[in-house]
Amino acid sequence: MFMIFAAATDADTPTGLLIFLGAMGAVAVIIGARWAFNLRGAVDSTLQRRRAVLELKGQRTGDLGLAVNDSIGPSFFRIIGSVVAVAGFGLLALSSILFASA
Repeated sequence: MFMIFAAATDADTPTGLLIFLGAMGAVAVIIGARWAFNLRGAVDSTLQRRRAVLELKGQRTGDLGLAVNDSIGPSFFRIIGSVVAVAGFGLLALSSILFASA
């Protein structure tokens, strides 16, 4: 990926940079959609992992109530996923607009 980005600095048209922006936009759309629509249980597994980490942290520190007072719910991850997906679409749009004008 760095080779594509580095090749863009040598040329007059930033084709490598536009490919890089498009690739990052596509990845953002995929990851954002995965969280926004809970594809394959992405939000559920993230929350389960978070609770397990909080339980271990609570055992180490002696505060066993850490996992009980967890205030982040599934809606938080769905909102963040939606924001990431929209930003990914923005990157894809920017990349295609700049590519068409170059």
